[in-house]
Parts: sequence; C-alpha cells; structure tokens
Amino acid sequence: MTWDESRTAKMLQAAEKRLSQASEGAVLVGAAESLAGRLEALVRNSRCYRWLTAEPNPDVIVIDLRETYTVGPFIGLLETVARPVERAWSNSGLESAAATAGTTMSGSRIGQLLSAFLEPPESPERER
Repeated sequence: MTWDESRTAKMLQAAEKRLSQASEGAVLVGAAESLAGRLEALVRNSRCYRWLTAEPNPDVIVIDLRETYTVGPFIGLLETVARPVERAWSNSGLESAAATAGTTMSGSRIGQLLSAFLEPPESPERER
C-alpha cells in the first residue's frame, strides 16, 4: 500500500466515523427506523405472511382421491367426459339462453331470494 492509498483509507474511515456520529441523533434516521419497524410488524402480522410461514399441521392427512381404487375411476371418467361437454357447451345456443334466463331471473324478487338462500356462510376466520 502506498502513502496515498493509506492516507485515503484513513480519511474514509474518519469520514465514516463522523457520519455515523452525526446520524445517531438525527430525526430523519429515527423516523426511518421507526417506519421500518412498523412496516416489519405489519408484514409479520399479516395473514399472508403467517400463511406462508406456518408450520404444517401434523394432524392433517392429505389423500389424493385420484390414486384411490374407489373414487379414482369416477374422477377419471368425469375428467374424460367434462372436457368434450365443456367444448360443446361453450358458445352454444343453450348457453346463451341460460345466461339470458339467469340475468332475467337475478333481477327478480325470487332470484334475489334464491341468491340469498344459496349464498355460502361466512367462514369462521372472517368472523374473527
């Protein structure tokens, strides 16, 4: 290391020390740290963060029904039949008639009552 590099390194260290001393009591630094702390708490308490970082429940058992002997063939049959039926239904006259009837029915009093009756209940998590 030559004399110039050594002198430059010492000057940089002195400048860093002065900046850190000056910023210790600065209002802007305190506000930024406070904001960062609040933001961290907000993220850590969010449902999404808790869901992504939650440990799996050891009591939950997941069974892929497609691999079972009793339900698997029915699911395979439904998947085989559902694709052609969906293609035939799309853009058919029956689909447009059903959409028109649904729109007309949803505006009626009976349609509104059926909609309210068939609406799923609130999940227990939302009630908390």
